[in-house]
Formats: sequence, structure tokens, C-alpha cells
Amino acid sequence: MAIYADKKDGQVTGRWRVELQRAGERYRKRWDNHADAIEDEKRVLDAWARGESLKPAPAVQEEALPVNSLAATIQAAKGLLWDGDATTETNFARLGHIADILGKTTRLDEINTNSIDKLIQELAARGRAPATINRYLSHLRTFLVWAKKRGYRTKPVAGEDGISFGWKEEGEGRIRWITLGEEEKLKEYLPDNVWKLTKVAIETGCRRDELLTVEPGQINGTRLHLWNTKTKTPRTVPMSQETTRMLTELVKSKKMPTRRNLRSWWNRARTKMGLEDDKDFVFHACRHTRATRMVDAGINVFVIKEWMGHKRLETTLRYAHVKQQNLEDALVKVGDYFSKLEENPSIPTPFQVPHGAGGGGELANMSRAA
Repeated sequence: MAIYADKKDGQVTGRWRVELQRAGERYRKRWDNHADAIEDEKRVLDAWARGESLKPAPAVQEEALPVNSLAATIQAAKGLLWDGDATTETNFARLGHIADILGKTTRLDEINTNSIDKLIQELAARGRAPATINRYLSHLRTFLVWAKKRGYRTKPVAGEDGISFGWKEEGEGRIRWITLGEEEKLKEYLPDNVWKLTKVAIETGCRRDELLTVEPGQINGTRLHLWNTKTKTPRTVPMSQETTRMLTELVKSKKMPTRRNLRSWWNRARTKMGLEDDKDFVFHACRHTRATRMVDAGINVFVIKEWMGHKRLETTLRYAHVKQQNLEDALVKVGDYFSKLEENPSIPTPFQVPHGAGGGGELANMSRAA
């Protein structure tokens, strides 16, 4: 293994460094995540085994980039495109990956449907899921539309003469939540600040970037106010005293992990837990965990929807899947309720048959039709 955690001034940066050497030929390259580093190491070793000479492409200096090239326009878009969004850094990181694949010096007018095909194939080869590939395509399309309006690109992006983006069909995917046992392991393997962020995420169900960008003014007592959300709809999330204490400490002491630190430490913990092959065991599973535990606690699905900040109820229903045990518990509750009703008919019922609605047979038929 020739992959090392990248460091700067003695501190781990969250990136990974591939260093290989053979017979006077040396290969070095940095990657944002461990999986890409492993993939790159294998690619280089396979090439050397075939007798090929393979070196990383020399870095392109920003000042040497052609006008209207992909990399130059990405730089021009910073501070303008997605400005103020919680996901700005992630979006531009993905544009950077796209530039690496399509070529930093590629002019925007040269990007066409064939370019999209190449991008999709390369992302799929790197193990990206269909939903993730679609996020990359969405970011690229938004960027190209922005560039077209400002003259960086002259050719149309949409329409009959535009680009076909070949969106991937997204399945519902697996809803992965964190068990109590796994939560204990994370506490054991993660450094204190990363563990506290993880625990806050589990307790609040907030998205990663919603937490990483929290400012002191957003914490009001035991409430967290989120103004800049993925759905563009502000919401307020209640917190326990302990959760409030941990989040406040992270924010005020400036110990909040960076995205790279979080990704790096999470991947290390996942490996120690023997879950390196579980691609669904990601930080976002903390959010799934909150929704799942609320369902298990019998919280009304509409309350969960507001808590999680979903625009559509269908999204909440997907997160808040129903376990077999929940169904069995429902059977017991219904049986208990009607047993009590038989013993005491005066117990008020939550549903009253409207006057003139007919007998029980008609109501039963209506229920079956629904």
C-alpha cells in the first residue's frame, strides 16, 4: 500500500496521497477521498504491469488557462454562482472533478453530448451511484447555463440543438441507519470533535452542510434556526440540553471539522468497524437515523416531515420506512383499543361517522375503495 494521509504543517488535511516508484519512475498524486486514491493506485500499478509508462498530467497553471476554458470559467464563477448556498463548496468541488475528467483547458463550446457520455462513463467506473452521477450532471448543467448567459459559452445548452445530459434512472436505494451498537463504535473511533458533530447530526437529523456552516446566532436557547437550507425553506430544529451544549462548543471553540476532515475520519472509523464495503454507511446515514428513530417512537409522519425539512411527504415516507415490528405493534394497539371500547362504549372515538353517512356496511365499502 502506497497511500498516505496527506498532511500540512503536521495536521491531517483529509486528503489522500498516492506515492509509487519503480526503476527511476516516480508517481505522486493527491485525492479528495480514500476510494479514489485506491482506484488510482490500482490503475497505475496495472499500467506498469503492462509495461506502460504512466505519470500524472502536469498541473495547469491558472494564468496559462485559455479564455473560456472549463477551469478558467469555473474560477470566474466562484463568488457568483451558488453564492450563499450551504452546498457551494461541494458543488464547486464536483465541478473541479468534472474539469479533471473532461480536461481543464477544454473550451466551454467544445462540451457536447459526447462529453457528457465520457463524464458518465468515468464517474460510473469510479463507482459513483446513479443518484450521485445525476448530481454531477445537474451541477454541470447549471454551470453551463450560467456561463451561456454571460458569454463564456456561445452554443445552446438546452433545446433541440443543446446538450443531452443522459440522466441516470435513480432507484429508491437502501435506507441505511445507524444502530445503537454502531453509534458506540463511532464514539470510540472518532476524535472528540468529529464524534460530537456526528452525535448532533443523529439527534437533529440536520444535513451535513447545515451543521458545518452553523453560526453562533443560529443557536437560540435549545433551538437551532436554519435559514439557508437545501430546499430554500427555513426551519427550526429543537435540541436537547446535551445536544445544544455539544453544538455550541463546536461553533464557539472553532473546533467544527472541515468537510475533508469529516470524510477522512469517517472513512477510517468505517474501516475499523469492518464496514468499508458498505457504501451506504456514510455521514448522511445520521439523518436517516433521526427519521427512523422518530418513526419507531410513533411520531406523526407530518411532524417528521416538518422536523426534517422535506418539501414533499413522499420524501418523508421514503426515509421513514415501516418496519415489520411497527406493523405488529399497530395490530396490538388496534386490538387493545377495541377491547377497551367494548368494555366502555362511552370512550370517545377519534373518528365520528357523519350524520346521514349510512351504516357500517357502506362505510366499510368506502374504506376498501380508499
